[in-house]
Amino acid sequence: MAIRQVILGQAVDLGGGVFKKRLGKNRFRSVILAKGGRNWVYEFLFAKNDLDNISASDLGNFRKLARSYEGLTDREIVELIKGQDWVEICNDGSA
Repeated sequence: MAIRQVILGQAVDLGGGVFKKRLGKNRFRSVILAKGGRNWVYEFLFAKNDLDNISASDLGNFRKLARSYEGLTDREIVELIKGQDWVEICNDGSA
């Protein structure tokens, strides 16, 4: 549901394929990276009471990471999931 809200523009677009989405009645934040509008990656989750916001340096690093994700092929993504480097939590609306 959160990714659908990001797609609908209900998140803060930080530029460069990086989005910030509030979760859990505004108690948590997620940094989500987009890969060409097809794949969305929860890259960083944090509680608002632990961290007010990400730093400019972190944002720059997230943007670099988003750019690198754009270059991934479908096959590479499958390998990341198979190797458990990534965990698929939703695919085409099903968990």
